[in-house]
Amino acid sequence: RVVCVSNTTGRARLLACRSCRALARCERCDAAVAMDDDGRLRCRRCDTVRPAACLECRAGAFANLRPGVTRLRDELEAAAGRSARLVTGASDEPLFDARGVVPDVLVGTEAVLHRLDRADVVAFLDLDAELYAPRFRAAEQALALLARAARLVGDRAGGGRLLLQTFSPDHEVVQAAVLGDPGLVASAETDRRQALGLPPFGAVAEVSGAGSAEFIASLGDPDGVTIGGGPERWLLRGNERTRIGRALRRGVRPTGARLRIAVDPPRI
Repeated sequence: RVVCVSNTTGRARLLACRSCRALARCERCDAAVAMDDDGRLRCRRCDTVRPAACLECRAGAFANLRPGVTRLRDELEAAAGRSARLVTGASDEPLFDARGVVPDVLVGTEAVLHRLDRADVVAFLDLDAELYAPRFRAAEQALALLARAARLVGDRAGGGRLLLQTFSPDHEVVQAAVLGDPGLVASAETDRRQALGLPPFGAVAEVSGAGSAEFIASLGDPDGVTIGGGPERWLLRGNERTRIGRALRRGVRPTGARLRIAVDPPRI
């Protein structure tokens, strides 16, 4: 049984230089960058913008590397010459067919890893999308995905295989998986988060939902807190949770608003 994992369900956003094949990354926080409507490269994690030039070779032409999971299923089904089942978080149909048999090829988002109890091979078709996701917990979440997949396939001596398609084989997450040493990720993440003032060396709160723009406007310019985002998803950053808490307490909730406030949310 082969399980192919890709968390991309929409339009591709991962770019690679056509000259040297290096991934287009942010020079400030190392996240993947996307090209905006003005032809510039913009980081969705820290909002840094730069001209469309490769950091490695300065070339200006980029290839789009990330097809959606539905297209991947169609291509893999044609290449394998047998049916492949698509599994996403929105899938509600059973994995097994009319005979009660689970297909040998499954393609989907990480949701597929939670609906199986075993597999012979798990292939991450676009691991770089997880390694360089615009979330400050991207590295630890990527390592958690690899650990879950490894439990499905079992040890190498028993025939289990974990395949990682990546342009960054030296990334600390990949090396941690190869060497069985999660401390590699912990060490790199400590340095990165301390430099950027991210948790646990700083605090982040997310305000979202209907009425969030009016709520944010009522905060004014709180001391020691920076506010960015919009129009219905805002991030507050500060060096202490108490500062953010005091700022949020001063906010005025609009009538009929449906606000959601999350401190240090896991998926930003």
